[in-house]
Amino acid sequence: MKILKTAADFFRKNYFLATGLLIPLSVPMFDVWFMKAFPLIAWFAQVPLFLYVRGKPLKHVLVVSYAAGLIGNFLAYEWIGNFAGGQPGGYAAIVGFLIPSLTVFYGLKVFIAELLSREHEKLRYFIYPAVWVTVEFIQSIGYIAFPWVNVGHSQYQFIPFIQSASIFGILGIDFIMIMFSSLFAASLYVRSWKKVSFRGVFRFAEGRLLAGLVAVVIALTVWGLFRVPEAEAARSGGLRVTLVQSCISPWVSWTRNRGRYLSELKKYTDRGLENNPDLVVWSESATLESISYDYSRGVLDSYEFELLRYTAEKGVPIVTGEIGIIPDESGLNRRYPQNNAVILNADGSVGTTYSKMILVPFGEWFPYSGLPVVGPMVSDLLQKYGGSTFVPGTEPVLFDIKGKKFGVLVCYEGIFYRHCRKYKELGADFLVNITNDGWTDKFRGHVQHYSASVFRTVENGLWMVRAGNTGYTAIVDPYGREKASIPILQKGQLTGDMDFSMNTPTVYSKFGWIIEGAIFVFAGMLLLLYAFRRMARLLRGSVKS
Repeated sequence: MKILKTAADFFRKNYFLATGLLIPLSVPMFDVWFMKAFPLIAWFAQVPLFLYVRGKPLKHVLVVSYAAGLIGNFLAYEWIGNFAGGQPGGYAAIVGFLIPSLTVFYGLKVFIAELLSREHEKLRYFIYPAVWVTVEFIQSIGYIAFPWVNVGHSQYQFIPFIQSASIFGILGIDFIMIMFSSLFAASLYVRSWKKVSFRGVFRFAEGRLLAGLVAVVIALTVWGLFRVPEAEAARSGGLRVTLVQSCISPWVSWTRNRGRYLSELKKYTDRGLENNPDLVVWSESATLESISYDYSRGVLDSYEFELLRYTAEKGVPIVTGEIGIIPDESGLNRRYPQNNAVILNADGSVGTTYSKMILVPFGEWFPYSGLPVVGPMVSDLLQKYGGSTFVPGTEPVLFDIKGKKFGVLVCYEGIFYRHCRKYKELGADFLVNITNDGWTDKFRGHVQHYSASVFRTVENGLWMVRAGNTGYTAIVDPYGREKASIPILQKGQLTGDMDFSMNTPTVYSKFGWIIEGAIFVFAGMLLLLYAFRRMARLLRGSVKS
């Protein structure tokens, strides 16, 4: 009993830890009924921390923010360690590096927001979300970008509300949610400080702003209800697509098992072909062969020959993953691999290829492998733990099927909103996402990844077809609605129609950079102003001394 009382006292004094426990409850985790409330919990997950840091010393703010984020990120995303594939020490090495690194960004969000809020107290409720999305933007750029943790992804099932992503994208959804958390925490702070009832809080600016924001969310949701049209059958000019989910283990003895894997792919493709699709899509890891490279040289192995023969026999093009090859032109007979998407034409020839531009840092490549001593050592270590040494592609590529253009997103490229927006700018009619999430630990890895795909459709007003080796395989319309899907880890295929009359121009796809830029300029100006003031204080202090 004494232990429980001590624990309760500790938690009461350190209630910021509640945020660490709420973060995993605010993302898809397990497919059980009592964990389905994550879209609602996500609005409140940051509230205990935001309330706790109010008035605390800034050094303490940084420490507790990092502590809460470390707990939350570990519980929500530790499954990423499964990428090591059971290699001894691999799970610990990946989690021990990735989770603390992600948490640095989380701690900085809260620390910088609180720092600037104390300089501009009246702007506190705009500073918190502005700093938050600015740091999230920074997380999405550069060689080691990993923007997996957008709070707005939790709302992927809240279809009416997320229509606002067509105006200001996922970062806009994040902005609204963090502003809500900040205002809710402030309202609790005022209630405690002013000793008023919760109803009495609305006499203060914090309460009125909170009520106003709730009204805005309701208005956006109502607008979203009217924006989403009734589902329509495909009209003339649409496309029918078959997606195959084969649930193979591609990294286990590919050469020995590839004949069996191809038989599985053909079996489910044949079932889909009964519905007369215009296009078939296999997953990222369906064919770990250098198809396009070998075809260009006129040297096909037995697997590649049979695959192209099958495609010509069926007369339907297939999009699949492959291993691309860049030959070394120095004469040393070396070859550099790429993670490719390729279309096999209906006549059995090899068509357009695309090399994945945004590789998973430390998983698919080590960007700094050229560093002396450290580079080769880290590269060797990563390969030991299941990593690859791919070379990134250099530009987006549009594929063509019956006059319709589409861009292929390989694996986690689908979480990069600017990359996907580029395809809309280039004239894509729909997006194809091929992936292999079989290593991610079942439900949470698959669905957390898939949730980002929903936002790419709404932001750009485009259809997306998504083929995963083990899931999540689905067809999503331009409003984020899932039209058809296959349960994860279940072999099968689905066939569905895309009606391109439903494609719609969006404010975000045309002007999203302006909205994002305005937020970044706001946060940047406050940081510069703080730096100037800080410098002025130091100069005045040195003069007096």
